[in-house]
Amino acid sequence: METTPELVPLLVVQGAARAIDFYVRALGAKVLARYEHGPGRHVGHADLALGDALFAVTEEVRSWNSDAPPSLGGSPVVLQLFVTDAEATVTSMGDAGATIVFPVEELFGERMARVRDPFGHLWILRQRVEELSVDEIQRRRDELFARFANQAVPAPTKEIPRVGDAAASRQGRIGSADPISAVRSGPRIHLVIGPVGAGKSTYSSGLAREHAAIRLTLDEWMSRLMSPDRPDTGVMEWYVARAARCIDQIWSVAVTVLELGTGVILEIGLLKQSEREAFYQRVADAGFDLTIHALDASRDVRRQRVNERNHARGSTFSMVVPPAVFELASDLWEPLDPVECESRDVRFIRTDAPDRL
Repeated sequence: METTPELVPLLVVQGAARAIDFYVRALGAKVLARYEHGPGRHVGHADLALGDALFAVTEEVRSWNSDAPPSLGGSPVVLQLFVTDAEATVTSMGDAGATIVFPVEELFGERMARVRDPFGHLWILRQRVEELSVDEIQRRRDELFARFANQAVPAPTKEIPRVGDAAASRQGRIGSADPISAVRSGPRIHLVIGPVGAGKSTYSSGLAREHAAIRLTLDEWMSRLMSPDRPDTGVMEWYVARAARCIDQIWSVAVTVLELGTGVILEIGLLKQSEREAFYQRVADAGFDLTIHALDASRDVRRQRVNERNHARGSTFSMVVPPAVFELASDLWEPLDPVECESRDVRFIRTDAPDRL
């Protein structure tokens, strides 16, 4: 039998009749076929079209392994829809009851937005505004990722002598029992790391109170010192060029505070393992003791927090994190592996639940 290759997504939903109505109202879908059954005339299946694209809708039947996103805690599949007007489509979907995950942003020659429909399915709306070759898109992606990923912890501007040679106790730490190097017996560096939106600011504030330590955060320094000059476009490039200078100055302040006998809480990014290794070496060279607090939460939870923080601008707000920057930063985050934890005091904290913040 000869067949024509054709891939038609089948969206499993809770409330197929309402879902069909939503896709018609919000996206202008056309119903090609609709099949009902039973005395209540429940919708078992419907075929719909968006221009030349086809998709289908069916009611959830868990005994058949047809599970809707709410039953699974979300959807692992994202539907990409090319549109002629991304803003208008986002508005239409929002008016019909969808949730805007992130609003329209321009990136790599397209205007894009991510939307969750009322039935849990995720859509990326894509409006092409510039015709680019695959090679050009790859070049721009490489350039943008490189500018963000290459933010490294700068080397100390001057040599900092060691003070003391007492080895720290390793009880309760993840890794081997061997000390890293000679470290101070006294004030400690608490390094708080994790992907964007993991709750680091709230956590580090509590940590500072618990240890009567000074909290130094990159975002706050960037906001106070740099935000008046923040451009409307090219935010990523602007950020990367200045963050390293702020980290260098934060380190200088931290050393002064530690020399005076007070601990510090540092929240300075360090998304990549190579950046953290450079920082660990800096701490070892200075002879300070270090505890690493690694926070994490699901991407959806973190995305929602960042969106809410951008709008509410409450106590933990430092600067707006655009949706595109959130996605890039989340992709760049490298969780700690066993090798990185070896011989280091590492505490892992999940912050998915509100009471963990």
